Amino acid sequence: GSAAHGGRLTLVSSGGGRSEVVFRQHADRTGKGHSAGVAAKEFRLAEVLVAAGRPVPKALALHRDSTTCGPWLVTEWVAGSPPTASDRVGDVIAQLADFLARLHAVDPERVAGGGLEPIEDPAEVLPGYLPDDENGRSVAAILASGVERRPNPDVVLHGDYWPGNVLFRDGEIAAVLDWEDAALGDPLVDLACARVEIECALGAPASARFTDEYLGRATERGCPVDLHDLPLWDAYVSATALSAMHLWGLTPTDEAERRRTTQRFFASAGARLSLRSRR
Repeated sequence: GSAAHGGRLTLVSSGGGRSEVVFRQHADRTGKGHSAGVAAKEFRLAEVLVAAGRPVPKALALHRDSTTCGPWLVTEWVAGSPPTASDRVGDVIAQLADFLARLHAVDPERVAGGGLEPIEDPAEVLPGYLPDDENGRSVAAILASGVERRPNPDVVLHGDYWPGNVLFRDGEIAAVLDWEDAALGDPLVDLACARVEIECALGAPASARFTDEYLGRATERGCPVDLHDLPLWDAYVSATALSAMHLWGLTPTDEAERRRTTQRFFASAGARLSLRSRR
């Protein structure tokens, strides 16, 4: 399901020196509202985040010309692997939460002019992704009647924050990858995305622990997060995942298990939305 083509390259200098880099050329992203200039956006964001001390691969080269081979990006190659269920879950969760809180503490003004666009409004687009079942119809009715909103101030969003986009090495986060969906918006976007993915990968207790860890660390950094709109964002990320999961290249067994977990997550979000609408 990657939105970019490329891979690891070994560069050899005239003096015999060797370096490992990653070449990325983005695929057609016309189906996404925040996809314009994605290579340049990733390049600029990497510059800002590396300068801010965040574990992000350094951007090395950018080709903007879309008239020849198309825009592409070169970054440093970082050794590591995504976390697994066999890792110390508590340590993994704490580090995932800490990175996200640190990312959301970056001043959005630092990336002004870098191509980051506002994330889409979940209340407007969610009806197009709802499953055709009782839970989907219930959420559709709630949205049609109007949902009270209490958004948080916009932050820099990763846009696809989940364990598979985080490399660990020697028990520590080495790099966070794949910034093509980066945008500006409510921090609950990244929180909701990570919650459902962590639940799929590590279980519901790990997802709940991640939520608590993130909220505590965000508050410590002076960026407390209001959870009022979390059921809406939980519904959004789980419904969009369910609608696209067949395109992710999963094995039938993995897709079936992930779909069951995501459906439960969506049902829980819908139930919380329904409870709030009756108050």
